[in-house]
Amino acid sequence: MPIIGELTEFYREEGIELCAGLAPNHADGLPWAPFTWFCRNGKSVTGNLGIAVQEIYFLEHVLAAFTPARALIIGNSMGWSTLALGVLMPHGKVVAMDMAPDPQMREGLALTNRIAARHGLPVRAVQGTSPQDVATVIDRELGGSIDFAFIDGLHTNEQVVRDYAAVRAKATPGAVFLVHDVALFDMHAGMTEIGKLAGRAPKLLLGTPSGMAILFDESAHPALARAVAAFAPPESAIKVVRQAAWDRRHRHLARWRRSIKKRVDRVRELS
Repeated sequence: MPIIGELTEFYREEGIELCAGLAPNHADGLPWAPFTWFCRNGKSVTGNLGIAVQEIYFLEHVLAAFTPARALIIGNSMGWSTLALGVLMPHGKVVAMDMAPDPQMREGLALTNRIAARHGLPVRAVQGTSPQDVATVIDRELGGSIDFAFIDGLHTNEQVVRDYAAVRAKATPGAVFLVHDVALFDMHAGMTEIGKLAGRAPKLLLGTPSGMAILFDESAHPALARAVAAFAPPESAIKVVRQAAWDRRHRHLARWRRSIKKRVDRVRELS
């Protein structure tokens, strides 16, 4: 079920304009352009950028193939991914926790709860810090266990392992774990460590703008495995695209060098 129009309308009702899914080549090469920006009166009111439109599309596929009952999100910011999961899990329960250290981030929690209440979504956003508050939040808000976790907190290798260990301790045997910004923030070492803890390797999703990673038992979730495969291109195909990028860059540099050489030769002729 496509939800991007519904999500966008939630924020427009709050007087917030969104810029989401902008290709970097439409924003002077800005690598953060594809993610979701929140603006009011021509100024950014973004705490942290929301996930990209393509990643919303990915969540639609995940929740079509897998039906969790209780989801925890670490990192809420403006509530974009929290509310997306709320729309996609109408019969479940979604709780987001964020340390919210400043007024802008605390307003993000209030905004999320306000929108959820207005639209009857099974969503609650609370203030809390991972990993120390994870068990308490899950016990209090989600009945003591979860079957889906979306980790999007502090983007360091050490912290992502702490986040995973905390949610895993409260997860059901068939739980699914999704981590944002793995490639973008070079959290590969953290994901390797998580793989050792889990006994299976996470799958890197380079078909998502941030390079998310997902961890689950494929034998328990074959439909989910098929959905995820579309966002995890094989290395052989990635090499083709990277080679094309290299060739294009090389041609550009060659043209630039020829142009410089012509100008230098012309100056020499004139002198």
